[in-house]
Amino acid sequence: MITAVNILAHELIGLDAKIIESTNTALAGLAGTIVFETKNTLAIRSGSATKIIPKAAAKKIKIATQNGACFISGSSMIARPEDRISRL
Repeated sequence: MITAVNILAHELIGLDAKIIESTNTALAGLAGTIVFETKNTLAIRSGSATKIIPKAAAKKIKIATQNGACFISGSSMIARPEDRISRL
C-alpha cells in the first residue's frame, strides 16, 4: 500500500498530482495524472494536454494516495524510478 512514508519506493505513474510551489510560476497550480517519469522529469496529463515538469523546478508536489495526500519536494524525487528504492 502506498503511504506518505514509502511513496518514493513506489511507482508514481497513475497517481494524481498537483504542483503546489515551483521555481517556474507558470507550473504552479498544474494538476493532473502522472503518465510518465524519467530521472529528471514528470509528465503530467491535465485534460487533453501533457506537460513535462522538471523535478528540480517543483519545490512542493501534492500527490494523492489511497490514504490521503502527501507533499513531496521535487528534488527528493530526482533519480530513476528504479534507483529510488536503493536510496531509502
